[in-house]
Amino acid sequence: MKDNCTSEFWIASCVPDGGAVLFGLDENGTLTERGRVSMPSPGWCALKDGRIAAAVRDPEAGEAYAEYSILSGRRLRGPVPSQGVSFCHFAADGEDVYCANYSTGSVLHIRGDEVSLTEHRVPEDGELGPDKGRQERPHCHQCLLSPDGRFVLVCDLGLDAVFVYDRDMRLVSKAKVPDGHGARHGVFSPDGRTLYVLAEMASSLTVMDFDGERGILTPVETVSARPVFPELTRTADSLYTAADIDPDRLTDAASIVVSKDGRRLYFSNRGTANTIASVALDADGHHPRVLAQTPSGGNHPRAIGLVGGDRFLVVCNTFSDNLSVFRAEPDGALNHLSDYSIPRPQWIEET
Repeated sequence: MKDNCTSEFWIASCVPDGGAVLFGLDENGTLTERGRVSMPSPGWCALKDGRIAAAVRDPEAGEAYAEYSILSGRRLRGPVPSQGVSFCHFAADGEDVYCANYSTGSVLHIRGDEVSLTEHRVPEDGELGPDKGRQERPHCHQCLLSPDGRFVLVCDLGLDAVFVYDRDMRLVSKAKVPDGHGARHGVFSPDGRTLYVLAEMASSLTVMDFDGERGILTPVETVSARPVFPELTRTADSLYTAADIDPDRLTDAASIVVSKDGRRLYFSNRGTANTIASVALDADGHHPRVLAQTPSGGNHPRAIGLVGGDRFLVVCNTFSDNLSVFRAEPDGALNHLSDYSIPRPQWIEET
């Protein structure tokens, strides 16, 4: 890392000749490309023991899991077909990988050279949400390991629920978000005692206490972070006015991150909104309070990441093909610093 570099992070460029791209960020918010690992149309990725693990669209294997060397770019594992449709997320630990297939509502468990498939079904896994257009079947959207690695959590948008499994994908418990909200992604508090569940369809946040000994989630409260557009006006760098907004298209939350001190949380709203919600948390990590909605700097902010000691927020605006960098102020304000053009960015992780 160079002396003037505040942070280094990877993003995924989800086009056939894209790959994982390494960026450096300086104190002024300027981005510099520093390296690239080629892979076919990567979506969700993760850094893992000198490797980049990725959900790719392989020309022969189709939607698949694979791992690549950061140093050489050589493929080291896979591709392993996801055995489902719309492979959108995974959690990996050692030889175990858990792959979420959105359209088919299933999770593929890869253990070394062995694979097994767990499918969510109605009614044994619960009832579908009330939105017949978007909750027509189970939709597994995220696999997440508990902080101690004992449990696998699966967010299901179609069933409005978070499922907790053991490492062999035996069901331990499940917890609901409000009907019709559509559980998308969760993130644990730094102490591992709280799970924050982002619901895509309602742009809501559900706080759940997590009993790490028993693997049990208990919903505590749900708050809305749906933008209130009459309060917004057009500025030089704004992408919309209140008159531009179709209220039916605002419920499209995507990515969620929490600060290392557990007092701030951010998540993105896509659809017509294209905003980043800044959220304050109390000392116990409960009672979230929305502080601000900031334009994301582009279209369809699919992924966001805190970097540089949580002093900067980087936004992957997928449909406008750009990264936007913001300074994250203590009061929740996000001050725009810079942009960088790159095709279809949709994952970010700091080194």
